[in-house]
Amino acid sequence: MMEAFVAVSRQGGFAPAARQLDISTSALSRHIAALEDWLGVQLFHRTTRHVRLTDAGQGYLGRCLKVLAEIREIEQAGQDVQGTLSGKIRISAPVYLGRRHIAPVLAPFLKANPDVSVDLFLSDRLVDLVAEGFDLAIRVSKPADSSLIARRLGETRICMVAAPNYLASRGTPSTIEELSQHNCIIDRVPEGGDRWTFTSQHGRINQRVSGQARVNDGEAARDFALSGLGIARLPFFFVQDSLASGALIEVELDEGGDKVGIFAIYPPSRHLSRSVRALIDLLVSEVEF
Repeated sequence: MMEAFVAVSRQGGFAPAARQLDISTSALSRHIAALEDWLGVQLFHRTTRHVRLTDAGQGYLGRCLKVLAEIREIEQAGQDVQGTLSGKIRISAPVYLGRRHIAPVLAPFLKANPDVSVDLFLSDRLVDLVAEGFDLAIRVSKPADSSLIARRLGETRICMVAAPNYLASRGTPSTIEELSQHNCIIDRVPEGGDRWTFTSQHGRINQRVSGQARVNDGEAARDFALSGLGIARLPFFFVQDSLASGALIEVELDEGGDKVGIFAIYPPSRHLSRSVRALIDLLVSEVEF
């Protein structure tokens, strides 16, 4: 029941928490009601639109996170007693990156270690590793949370691309400032909004951009660019095939291109399981971008 309570707390509602736990919303509601009856306190304020923690719920959440983390460490310590790698590893990765670069490495790892199972959760949402019970997350850029441990898997450059027909009709920008005159496809995941940040010899430059399309998925941004809608700014791995075929053209500005690291992120732990350690080492040595 603690895991159910933490899921509702972190997801901000019963429906998304039920999807995460793969149970029905009604079953989850019964779990929370039973927990509140057992504790003798109300954990959530509920309205038709919102679910939020009570003061008692806030205090209980902190205790639950500590207990669940300790349980996880005990499980990992038990797994390490065995001579072979074993246990379940929960991994979060961005959809395209996970499908194209992470899954191909996982398949031979699982074949070589039949006692290991993997739960690969592909989503561009930044998960809460501790609260949602993930052992590992793959992320483009280093996490802002300094309490998390990051192993660098590699790096990719951020490039701007557009279809040949778009550039033929609208012209090719040569400076950062000229982007304000173009239809820009805004991917909210890497940039977080309508300001694109560039590194120049004079420091960081923030350029406001606008356009008809705003998405939270790199493949959708690439596909909009392929259709001739405008200029997209994406990690290279999203567009490398389209650039090679000539379906997209890279827009090179007066400043050098930015690069971003790709990291394996995991929560600090006194005892990281042998299986997770082995998988991280394999990703560091095998994944190429």
